[in-house]
Amino acid sequence: MNICLRKCCCAFFCCTCCRQTPLNVLTNQTILLPKNEATKDELETEQLYIYGSVPEELKTVLLEGYGPNPVKKIVCGKYHSIILLTNNRLIGFGLNDLGQLGLPLETKEAKNITELAINIPDLGNFDILDIAAGDDFSLILIRTQDNQTKIIKFGTEIIFKYVSVPNVQSQNLEKIPNSVTGNINKIIAFEKRKIFCTDTNEIYLGGCDFYGTEIDEYVLLKKFETNIKNIFLQKEGCLVQDTEDNIFVLGDNSYRELGYRTGFTNEFKPFRYKFENKNIKKLSVGARHILLLLDTGELFCLGDNSDNQCCGTTSTSQFLNKIELNNEKVADCYAGYNYNLIILENGSVYTWGNTDNGKLGYLEDKVTQETPKEILWMKIRCINYVCLGKLLSIIVTGKQENAIVKERGNNNNEPVVLVEQN
Repeated sequence: MNICLRKCCCAFFCCTCCRQTPLNVLTNQTILLPKNEATKDELETEQLYIYGSVPEELKTVLLEGYGPNPVKKIVCGKYHSIILLTNNRLIGFGLNDLGQLGLPLETKEAKNITELAINIPDLGNFDILDIAAGDDFSLILIRTQDNQTKIIKFGTEIIFKYVSVPNVQSQNLEKIPNSVTGNINKIIAFEKRKIFCTDTNEIYLGGCDFYGTEIDEYVLLKKFETNIKNIFLQKEGCLVQDTEDNIFVLGDNSYRELGYRTGFTNEFKPFRYKFENKNIKKLSVGARHILLLLDTGELFCLGDNSDNQCCGTTSTSQFLNKIELNNEKVADCYAGYNYNLIILENGSVYTWGNTDNGKLGYLEDKVTQETPKEILWMKIRCINYVCLGKLLSIIVTGKQENAIVKERGNNNNEPVVLVEQN
C-alpha cells in the first residue's frame, strides 16, 4: 500500500490510499510531512479547522474568496459561531433556532459557512467594530457614518423552535441607558450575561447579574480611573485588565477562580497575585479557571480543576499552579469551557482538560485529559487565530507572516517570584 503523507497531514482523515487510520492515532514516532518549498503553498492555505460538535462538512473549511488573512475575530455561543472578517463582513454557522445568527427563524440551522447580513432599517453605512456571543444570542458593535456606536442583537426572546414563525424580528438594536457617556468600544458575552465598555471607561452589565438573576436593562458596574484594555466574563465572575496591566476581579469565588480565599465579592478588587520583574503577556479566562502567561513564556493556572484544566491533584487550584512542558516556552494560551489550548514557541500545539466531542483535537475514551497532550499534525501548520467555545475549538491557519509563532525565542529560566496583594 502506498502511504500518502501529504494528504494525511493536510486533511482530517487519511486519503483514499490509507483511509483506515484516523489522524488521532499519530505517535511521537510518526514522520510528519516536512515543511519545505514543495509543500509551502498547501500548508499555508487559509483554512478553519473545527473540532467538536459540528457537522462533518465543517471540520475543515477553506477560506477562499474572503481575501488574504481574512479572519479578524471569532466568537462561539453554545451551539453557534460568528466570524468577523477583515473586510467588514460577517459569516457564521450553527443553530439559529432563536435567531442567534441573525437569520430568519425559518432557518433553524446553518450547516455550512453562511453569510450574515445586518438588516436593521435606516442604519446607512457602518463599520463593524466588535462581536460577542452568548448561549443563544449574538452582539454586533457598529460605528455609523456620524461616528455613533450601536449594539445590534441577533436573537429573539420568542421561543418557537419547531415551527415556522414569519415576520418575527431576529435582529434588534440594544437599548443603551441614557447615562452612558462616550462611545462603546468593547462588547463581551458569556452564557446569559453581556457587558459593554465605553471609551470613558464605564462598564455596563446586562442579561443577568452575578447571582444569576435576570435584569431587564443595562446597569453601571463601575467607572474606572485607568483605561481598560480587556474585559473577561466567567460563569459567575468578571475580570478587567487595564492598560497598565493591573487586573481587577468581581463576582463569585467559590472555585477560587478569582484568586481569593473568600467567597463572593460584590465590588472590583485587585487580583491577588503580581509578578516581580515579570509582566503578564496574556490573561485568558475559562468558565471557572484562569490562565496567566508571562512574557518569559511561563504559564500558570488558577481556579476550577474538575476536568484537570489546572492540572494538579485537587478539585480547585487556589494557588497559582505552574504548567511544566519540558522547559519549553509558551507563545500563546487559550482557556475554553473547562479545557485549554496552548502554542509553544517551537510551534507545537497542546490541549488538555474536558474531552467532550473531540474538542481537544484528538479522540479520547476518557472524560478528561489530565496533562497537556500534543496535537501532533498541527505543528506543521502556520496558526493565525484560535477560538475555544463551549463544545468546539476553531483553529485558523494561514501564511507564515501572519502566524502566532514566527520564530523560536530565547530561553529565560529565572525563577518566578510571587507577591501577594492585600
